[in-house]
Amino acid sequence: MIRSLPKNRAWRSAGGVLTIVAILVTSLASITGQSMRTATSKSSAKLSADQRILHVLNRLGFGARPGDVERVKALGIDRYIEQQLNADKIDDSASEAKLQNLETLRMSTAELYEKYPQPGQLLKQLQQRGALPAELAGARENRVKGWANAANPDAAKTGDAMTADPNANANSKTATNPADQNPMNNPEYRRAMMAYFKENNLRPAQFLTGELQMSRILRAVYSERQLQEVMVDFWTNHFNVYANKGADRWLLISYDRDTIRPHTLGKFYELLLA
Repeated sequence: MIRSLPKNRAWRSAGGVLTIVAILVTSLASITGQSMRTATSKSSAKLSADQRILHVLNRLGFGARPGDVERVKALGIDRYIEQQLNADKIDDSASEAKLQNLETLRMSTAELYEKYPQPGQLLKQLQQRGALPAELAGARENRVKGWANAANPDAAKTGDAMTADPNANANSKTATNPADQNPMNNPEYRRAMMAYFKENNLRPAQFLTGELQMSRILRAVYSERQLQEVMVDFWTNHFNVYANKGADRWLLISYDRDTIRPHTLGKFYELLLA
């Protein structure tokens, strides 16, 4: 028969075991932590000064350009990072000079609508004002007639194509294919529209996204505000405003210039509100 230990002895034995366990755990954690710090220290020591600078330039910007490593070395990594966090204090006039030929960046949304009109909307406006040129009116009439003929062949046979219901043949590929319905896919209409644009100093709306993309590339290459450019790219992608959705194409210039850029390194609430 095993004699039970007195209560005080039992508690003292249990307490001793727990103390030993605690000491072992603490010692193990200390050894593990020291090992990790040593490993990290050794890993950091492996990076040369130039490698550390390259690492910073790759993480805070779009990579090192000629002269960047020497410039950051003279400035110091910590000070370079501090400068990038205060982009508004960095003189970026040299990169802005590269954008002077991109006139859309300085135009208001109303000016963009006027200078880069959507062909269909332009036709409606000209019609409403009674100012639709004869060549455009003829091209538009032929386009509508051709579309109606394809949508309803029976009406074309009777010569009633202009009054045919475009939805009469719901199974027609031409009637349901958006690409076929695009007026700019009609050669005659396209030629007439491009001639009108040239005569009136107008430009196709596709130029809007083209110039915005060009400005992003130029800034990524030449801007001294590298962190800001990285954050512009990040926030633009985060909110996912699609250029080909509705009127977005005409709004993207202002969105980039007036909404995203001023708030890239500020408070998220203010960016979201903007």
